Amino acid sequence: MPINMHAAAGGEAALPRMRGALARPPATTEGPGGPSGLQRMRGTVTLSLRTPDQQEPAALISLDAPSAGSEEEPEKAMRGAVQPRDKAVSEASRAIADMAERLGVAPAVRDRALDVFRGMEERKGRAHHYYAKGAGRSGDALYAACLYVACRRAGAPRTFKELAAATRDGAASRKDIGRLITLIRKRLGDEAGGEAMDIGVVRAADYMERFGALLGMGDDEVRAVQEAARRMQDQLDVRRNPDSTAAAIIYMAMEKRAGAARSSIRDVSTATGVAENTIKQAYREISPHAVLLFG
Repeated sequence: MPINMHAAAGGEAALPRMRGALARPPATTEGPGGPSGLQRMRGTVTLSLRTPDQQEPAALISLDAPSAGSEEEPEKAMRGAVQPRDKAVSEASRAIADMAERLGVAPAVRDRALDVFRGMEERKGRAHHYYAKGAGRSGDALYAACLYVACRRAGAPRTFKELAAATRDGAASRKDIGRLITLIRKRLGDEAGGEAMDIGVVRAADYMERFGALLGMGDDEVRAVQEAARRMQDQLDVRRNPDSTAAAIIYMAMEKRAGAARSSIRDVSTATGVAENTIKQAYREISPHAVLLFG
């Protein structure tokens, strides 16, 4: 059947009606400033059929669709890389703040603990097993280890028992805290020249002010037990943990009190977190040197 190519008004050739072909959509004009002519559709291809004598492209491709290599993709990838670390720091900030409040840690020390955590996050690389929580475990051990390091460097140490009590896993986290402290020292120390980070040495005298405050000791008593701890360190060879030695010295000082002002060994144990039997053993070891310590 012949096709009439001159039936359209104004001399323009009419588009053929062919089965399966796409007819050119009519020109449209939107409001002021809107597009006219062929509607441009984002991410689609608009086909326009022409007769052989009309020299126009057979297909008009909308340029609005973003290509695979557009600038949006690197931005999305960057956001995806930053979000997990930001989330980890945010979670750590809340957890460390909660632990610090329960332990009576000063805000400046709390902030230093968060800085330790950030340092570990930046350097964890592939070896991030220290942050892997695992089944039935929490990330509290890492937060407690960061607090331990910060407290040590501030000269206000906390015992493993105190730190473990502030975690959700309780006493079960003590070993994890110890391992993580070792890892923190090595990992952050490497940045300073290949040696383990120096977090200071804990001495019995470092515990006296805090333990004394918990037991209601006055300033003079606190200074007396601090001086006793220094004398013991300089002149005696007592190989015990500094917290248990501090508890024993405080118990010796409490015995010098008169009447109701004296505190029992149970009171000292509750305030210091050191077991009663441990205090008794340390007391028996240092009590023969009472004159040297308090004379």
